[in-house]
Amino acid sequence: MSKELLFFYQERAEGFAKDKKKLSNLLSYTSLIRLVLFALFGWFLYSAFAFRFQGYHLLISLFALLAFFVIVFFTGEVKKKINFLNQLIRINENELNILDGQPSFLANGADFFTSKGFTTDLPIFGNHSLFHLLNRVGSVSGKEQLKNRLVRPLETYLHILEYQESVKELSEKIDFRQTLLANTILLINEEGLPLLKATIPVDLFSELNHRIWSILSLVWPFGAILLIIYSVYFDNYQNLLLFGIAGLLLMSFLFKKTSQLYYHISKKSYLFGQYARCFQLIANELFTTPLLVQKQKEIIDAAAAFKKLETIGTVYDLRMSIFSFFINGLFLFELLCARSYLRWNARWQSKIENWFKTIGEVEMLNSLAAFHFNHPSYIFPECSKDGLIIDAKGMGHPLMKIEQVIVNDFTIGAQSLLHIITGSNMSGKSTFLRTLGLNMVLAQIGVPVFAEKFVFRPARILTSFHHIDSLEENSSYFYTELKALHEIILSLENQMPALVLLDEVMRGTNSKDKHDGTALLIKKLLQFNCMTLIATHDTDLGILAASYSGAIENFCFESELSDNTLSFDFKIRRGVAQSKNATFLMKKMGII
Repeated sequence: MSKELLFFYQERAEGFAKDKKKLSNLLSYTSLIRLVLFALFGWFLYSAFAFRFQGYHLLISLFALLAFFVIVFFTGEVKKKINFLNQLIRINENELNILDGQPSFLANGADFFTSKGFTTDLPIFGNHSLFHLLNRVGSVSGKEQLKNRLVRPLETYLHILEYQESVKELSEKIDFRQTLLANTILLINEEGLPLLKATIPVDLFSELNHRIWSILSLVWPFGAILLIIYSVYFDNYQNLLLFGIAGLLLMSFLFKKTSQLYYHISKKSYLFGQYARCFQLIANELFTTPLLVQKQKEIIDAAAAFKKLETIGTVYDLRMSIFSFFINGLFLFELLCARSYLRWNARWQSKIENWFKTIGEVEMLNSLAAFHFNHPSYIFPECSKDGLIIDAKGMGHPLMKIEQVIVNDFTIGAQSLLHIITGSNMSGKSTFLRTLGLNMVLAQIGVPVFAEKFVFRPARILTSFHHIDSLEENSSYFYTELKALHEIILSLENQMPALVLLDEVMRGTNSKDKHDGTALLIKKLLQFNCMTLIATHDTDLGILAASYSGAIENFCFESELSDNTLSFDFKIRRGVAQSKNATFLMKKMGII
């Protein structure tokens, strides 16, 4: 654990806490000022009536009311800043927790868990997963983009290099990263966004753009203003009332249509404003790497568009207020709002999906940059363009505390492409497969890996570790494993580079059948363009290396029994494992 990082995040959390305290004190003063101003308004309004509107009592009361509303608005802004600072404090305290090995308050990706593939065999989603460690996103789109990148790591040298450059640049932009995260955390009620993204069936609302309604939307409000002036001047409101009733009758013909449009954006003005702030933040930042500049260009119009939508939503929400009767009748209010939203949608609908995707991608890159920032001892891997190879020195498990990790040197592809890894129970075989798999995922999403050196060829990751019986599919453990192996073979037939990780193949059958089946599978895998690691207890498989010299190598993990104590060094070494510990462990636990 880096003491410098701990001090850095602690200092930021304390700094934001001090700023919050200042604003909280200010908030208490504004509460008192609001009370005073409202009292002044009431007193001078009473005085105006008491003195029959002589003097300046009414004017002073109006000024007091205006000042009251200004302070109310100011108080609202202060509360927003306090809420924002609360998120910044929470974010930095969360970083401290993560550095201490505690879980993050951000999503762990358990919702993305699937029943097969490398994201199941490797801890990609769920508690203590790679998603959980990486996640610094707040929006639904951000979570989706981070999931997509982990499920489909990059497979080309140029894309990986693009990501590495972007991660390096964003890593240094700590204020930008945390500000964006704080703002996306404040995005609430995103469940309604699919309605916004959905294309509005224009034909369904075509009558709102009919020439008659277009003319009325301009003429009717203008007529209402003139009639209000007339009514006030002559103190005769009968015609104004009739005009309002007529307007309501007109609106009744459109009420169904305007209501349908309203539900697209109802009570989401805060959300739209929050999105506008996120887009504006990205648009205003100075980026130099091509990928980030491109993402910036993709959302260049988004902030202004969402500010406009925030205004439309705020005004449209007035239909639920006590003033809706008057503003609908006098100004055809809902018609104006509906037409305004239709114009907004016609202009920006085609870009909405890409805007959300882009902000999610920037959030995802933010997450990767935070990982780089928090792991200064990790190194960016070197991407090889030629041949299948992984050459690692000092490679460790990225989800474990660095002070607890046993590192290993490992190379595959330089000589042989298939390694049989034997070892006794708990010696480290499965952990090693996960260590390699997780570091390959990190390497192929453009972030540093836990190693002193890591040279690799981008490859698909294919795994078969653990399987369970499926009552729904009427399949046994063994048959489930066979289906997984079949999918791996089918995937390898396209000859694209792949890394295959298999843990204790064919464990669902008898020893001889398991040995013979695994041996045949090994021979089959040698036909494909892949690097393969097979962890097994079956030490007899080691004889295959002699028959396939240069293609197969044996590696192992050993345990040591001394003074009735079993110990492991978790270091990989050449050869076939010699140690066994099952009987010892059963005796130690009193089973036999």
